[in-house]
Amino acid sequence: MKAANQPIPAPTDADAPRREFWSLLIARLLLFLMPIATGCYALWIGQDVSWDLRNYHFYNPFAFLTGRMGQDVAVAHVATYYNPLMHLPFYWAVTSLPPKAVGFLLGLMSGFNGWALYGIARQTIQLERRTLTVWVCLATAWVGLLGAMNLAEIGTSYGDNLLSLPVLAAIWLILRYRDRLSASLRSAWPIVATAGFLTGAVVGLKLPMAVYAVAFCVAFLGLNLPFQRRCQLAFIFGLGVLAGMALTGGFWMLEMWHRFRNPLFPYFNQYFQSPWGAIGSYRDERFIPIGWKQEWLFPIAFNLNPLQVGEVVFRDLRLPLLYLLLLVLLGQVLCQQLKRRKNASATESGPPLTGFFVIFLVVAFVLWMKMFAVYRYAMICDFLAPLTIVLVLGTLVRDPRRQLLFALIGLVCLVVTVQPGNWGRRAWSKDYFDVHVPAIPDPQHTIILVAGHDSMAYMIPFFPPQVRFLRIQGYSTGPSPTPNETDRHMMRILAGHKGPILILYRSYEEWNALNALKFHGLKLDPTNRQRFAPGIEPQPEHPYFLCPVKDGVAPVPPLY
Repeated sequence: MKAANQPIPAPTDADAPRREFWSLLIARLLLFLMPIATGCYALWIGQDVSWDLRNYHFYNPFAFLTGRMGQDVAVAHVATYYNPLMHLPFYWAVTSLPPKAVGFLLGLMSGFNGWALYGIARQTIQLERRTLTVWVCLATAWVGLLGAMNLAEIGTSYGDNLLSLPVLAAIWLILRYRDRLSASLRSAWPIVATAGFLTGAVVGLKLPMAVYAVAFCVAFLGLNLPFQRRCQLAFIFGLGVLAGMALTGGFWMLEMWHRFRNPLFPYFNQYFQSPWGAIGSYRDERFIPIGWKQEWLFPIAFNLNPLQVGEVVFRDLRLPLLYLLLLVLLGQVLCQQLKRRKNASATESGPPLTGFFVIFLVVAFVLWMKMFAVYRYAMICDFLAPLTIVLVLGTLVRDPRRQLLFALIGLVCLVVTVQPGNWGRRAWSKDYFDVHVPAIPDPQHTIILVAGHDSMAYMIPFFPPQVRFLRIQGYSTGPSPTPNETDRHMMRILAGHKGPILILYRSYEEWNALNALKFHGLKLDPTNRQRFAPGIEPQPEHPYFLCPVKDGVAPVPPLY
């Protein structure tokens, strides 16, 4: 927000210092309580039972620590091959702490985004009165924290609102030391390289975060610096990103290259053409808008139909409101350009950092929309949108009192209209998963086949460690006239196996299980079928079946 052109008069009475002291004290208390509030909110809303948690958030770090990459095959669908480093702290917490402690810690950590947002706002907003500045910054931080996706993710293992912390810290770092950016390249490069390293470290953990690294790099063009310096800083930032990616993701890319000849396996396999997967991008393109009409209306359309950007219903008007304000700002800029042609002395300028935030959010949003359009991945845009709305209003509205009034109205509207999403919650219990698997008589020689599309990899740590799991049917494997090397690998394993073979499937996916078994020359032996339903399952009325299988028809011959 631009510093007031018409200063708001400060109180002149003798009680003003005392009121300022108590006002700042209350504001700091509210700031301090942010992480505690989000931790308590996580306890109040209940334990996460999301599909991704049951699919790979717990299994992947377990498999990494116990060396099961070669023992199990594709049990968590495509996510089997995600970098496990991101979820190692979650795995250690679940295996070491009570469930409520895990939930509180996850909620507590997400609350530190509020501190980062406040710090960013304090480097951006400067009003005539210190107390007013503090409260406006605090308001933008709280509203940023109260977004629909953050409220939905608090206390969950998704991690989008935890990986946001290094990126927000990088933004704060650039703003805090922006004077050094203009002083000299020698004083600037350590700051910029550190910001790039923080951002790159996040990208190495979760590849969709790459949109923020690119947006950050482009946003340097919005700083009030000579063009050559902006390009130099963007280049240094990019080098920092590469270094951060190498630290957190390099080891996993090397592992994927060694095993599958694709460092991003299975993604972008149309370029790497690994025989272990299909020749395709593997990207989930269900939510990506098609055509320029859908793209131009997308920020508004997905609030009318939230299922356009995910699997859950929510409402959050921050991005639609920002989008409309940016359209107005674009019109204002075009009008100013026309006036400058007629009157060379006509100059209008907004807050000095508005361009940085506008470029960052616009580039990040466009890349997100083109690549994923999964709203969880837009978490950082959500966090920064309230602050950017305030800054844009500071450009559009010149009167300082109206700036504050419109900003207050906008922030209040965002809070009262928000409707968080929900991927599933349950009441807290003494066990995070409540898994009690059937007994396995001969685990040393047993293979368990997995069929269907439901998530079940979280159960594997509760089976005897000798048991081997093969997903013979799912999103990345299954009966096919052109099996890939992963399918053929499982066919060879089964052809040479002499011990017991069982199959694990959800009750409503028996048809998939029968088809998958038939493809491998096997069939169900329902005489000893066992049923069980872990407590974490959101649909306990649909149990899992663990059933022996036996030889059936001749299998489809593997293609070597």
